[in-house]
Amino acid sequence: MIVYPAIDLSLGKIVRLYKGDFNKKKIYDNKLITQIKSFEDNGAKWVHVVDLDGAFAGKNKNIISIKEILENSNCKIQLGGGIRTLKDIEKWLELGINRVIIGTAAIVDKNLVKEAIKLFPKTISVGLDLYENNVAINGWTKVIKEKKAEYYFKKFSDLGVESIIYTDINNDGVLKGPNFKMILEYKKMIQVPLVASGGISNIGDLKKLYSYNVYGVIVGKAIYENKVKLKEIFDIK
Repeated sequence: MIVYPAIDLSLGKIVRLYKGDFNKKKIYDNKLITQIKSFEDNGAKWVHVVDLDGAFAGKNKNIISIKEILENSNCKIQLGGGIRTLKDIEKWLELGINRVIIGTAAIVDKNLVKEAIKLFPKTISVGLDLYENNVAINGWTKVIKEKKAEYYFKKFSDLGVESIIYTDINNDGVLKGPNFKMILEYKKMIQVPLVASGGISNIGDLKKLYSYNVYGVIVGKAIYENKVKLKEIFDIK
């Protein structure tokens, strides 16, 4: 199981939201380079980076900080937030991002993911952020109700994305444990790797996901609130 430590960026700072609410944003004093080096030194192979401002605005807002991460880490980087077009994808891959995560645009542009996979093979993941059984877009400010989540999981699995990142919004940033039931259901539903996000509160949560043979898990607030130790989370057995 790959553990992806998370860096969520807003105005160039590391932040965490509570259930995706920008009005409940906690800013951490952690220095960006120090944090990324700490991940790497403790065994991280990948880092999950999100441009939160970009997710809301629909275009990148933290390019300076993201470049700083790229220049100061040997970890592979997957990036989401504000990636809406093929040109956006191309730009980030040329800058050194290893994998891009398409969220809102995957839902509103019916052909983008299919075209992106053809042009940029083995670099495209889709992020499905859910309120219960509905996908949320535009920085989680709009909920899509025309089709249920299962439709999108199957669609992007059939297209052959590198992974589907499932975030349970109600669990995100609350430190009360992941939605294990739905993680298992969605994992069984798709033929591509599932990465779980939202709710990790302790090392036991990670061990449980490992026992489920989940491909990957994103850990954010639990790191910044010292609920888990970095030296432990990258060697789960």
